[in-house]
Amino acid sequence: MSAGIRLATGDWATLGEDASRVRVDVFVREQRIPRELEWDEWDARSLHCVAYLDDVPIATGRLLPDAHIGRMAVLAAHRRSGVGGGILQALIRAARERGDPRVELSAQCYVVAFYERHGFACLGAPYDEVGIPHQRMELRLDGARAEVLVAEHGRRMPDGSRLHQQDWSARGMTGPGVYLLHGLGEHVGRHDALARWFVARGWRVRAHDHVGHGRSSGARGVIERTDQMTEHAAALLEEFSAELANPALLLGHSMGGVLAAELVLGRGVPVSGLIMSSPALATDMSAVQRALVAAMLRLAPATALPNGLDPQQLSHDPQVARAYVADPLVHRRICARLARWIVDAGARARESAAALEVPALLLVAGADTLVAPAGSRAFAQRAPKARLSVHWYDDLRHELFNESEPRRAQVFADMGDWLRRTFG
Repeated sequence: MSAGIRLATGDWATLGEDASRVRVDVFVREQRIPRELEWDEWDARSLHCVAYLDDVPIATGRLLPDAHIGRMAVLAAHRRSGVGGGILQALIRAARERGDPRVELSAQCYVVAFYERHGFACLGAPYDEVGIPHQRMELRLDGARAEVLVAEHGRRMPDGSRLHQQDWSARGMTGPGVYLLHGLGEHVGRHDALARWFVARGWRVRAHDHVGHGRSSGARGVIERTDQMTEHAAALLEEFSAELANPALLLGHSMGGVLAAELVLGRGVPVSGLIMSSPALATDMSAVQRALVAAMLRLAPATALPNGLDPQQLSHDPQVARAYVADPLVHRRICARLARWIVDAGARARESAAALEVPALLLVAGADTLVAPAGSRAFAQRAPKARLSVHWYDDLRHELFNESEPRRAQVFADMGDWLRRTFG
């Protein structure tokens, strides 16, 4: 939270006037919610928190007697100052101190990711309230899930590569685990909200930056040999499963999705289940691009060229593209050897889909221009129907977990339903 901001908690008689000023600006003037819907009998019975900058109220929220948090509002000029998180944490602390086992709230869907970063989990599907999409969310306070613990460490692989690994968990957590494989050009840090979503549901999460990506070693977008990423991922996944004393759930996004399929179907690495998000099971490479890859394979297989990825096609949320472009750990390079591996691994996955023996979830963005959705369709047609669940989102773009609300919340709700059906 920015320096100079002061938080005050108290009843409506003490803070009501200042809280009202913020709520009128945000809800009535900005969001055009009818004034008569903004006030209710719960104000007089709730604990309120107001943030001040130079004694001017800039944010507010309230905690109801039934442990609901509501009326969270931050003036537009202060929405990236951390003040919203400060208000939220103050109300959570108050709930914990009075012995509430959990807190619940109804979030406007466009800010669901904000609450997930603070450990909240979605409950059910989005719904409409006063003409605005909302999502019910919950944070349990009666156990270790209230705080997500993040640990970073490096791993030296037998081939000399130094890989960056990251863990998300909660204090005392002994539940199942998810191993996450990220996509081309990015890094595990871009999946922090996804990892926290799993932790809120009792899952430990581990991931690593692929060689040539993020904080791992290697030239950007380059693999030294065809199976290098596969060998690394297989070893680290098996190590994580050994720590869990049970096979981990494997989740792969984009390039990580086809890598996940390669591990399960090609290498037979034991997993408890498989989730693939926008997997690169096929690409829309033109004849010219294929010829260029073939030529580069002969002449310079480890020379990285621009990968042609358009950040605007990641999501309908423009902030996702802006953050991607500004991220110093993101690169937009690929060598011919890696491009050829993606194409071949996708073909192998499609051809071996019928051999799928673990429960699997396939999440497909129908408006994806970065990988070919047709590859997922072909995989789904060959895979055993009793093993594979498919969710096809016709109008969504590549990064389903980073899409704009309320559709992003729907993707998470669908994955949550599958997890409950599959693992209880």
